[in-house]
Amino acid sequence: GAGTGLVLARDGALRARLETEEERRHDARAEVASLQARGYTVWILSGDAPERVAAMAATLGVAPTHALGAMSPEAKAAWIAAHDQKDTLMVGDGVNDARAVEAAFCSLTPALDRPFLPARTDGWFVTPGLQPVRDALHGARALQAVLRRNLALATVYNVGAVGLSLAGWMTPLRCALLMPATSLSIV
Repeated sequence: GAGTGLVLARDGALRARLETEEERRHDARAEVASLQARGYTVWILSGDAPERVAAMAATLGVAPTHALGAMSPEAKAAWIAAHDQKDTLMVGDGVNDARAVEAAFCSLTPALDRPFLPARTDGWFVTPGLQPVRDALHGARALQAVLRRNLALATVYNVGAVGLSLAGWMTPLRCALLMPATSLSIV
């Protein structure tokens, strides 16, 4: 990434200048591409200068229109509140992301070394890469499919049981056998 500097001064006199360079996670580009291939829309919301955010977006394969820079913590949270339809996963890594992770439907952080953020997120990961983001989304989709199937089975069972009861075909013994059998089939 682009280098940034840290300047230390005392009484207006320069004491030290440190040059730093951002390092993105080794799998970031591949993970962004994988998420996009699965139909997810990836956005970058950053407090960094728009030029730096645009450069990072280009490196990661994120559309320039989906890379917003110079955002305050409040602006990030407001953006999420305006766009979240109970389907947003926010991944934040700094104190400036605290409001955004709280505003998002779901949030993760890799920043376990800064306890203020994990306390505000729904989960965290400790791997050096970003694959846990994809894994969490895959698990959520799988769970959603199981829940839909279970609701469909429960609906069919209840409608069927009521219909059979109204027809006079359900005895207490049949009910006692059918109820646990359907519960076991769902599990």
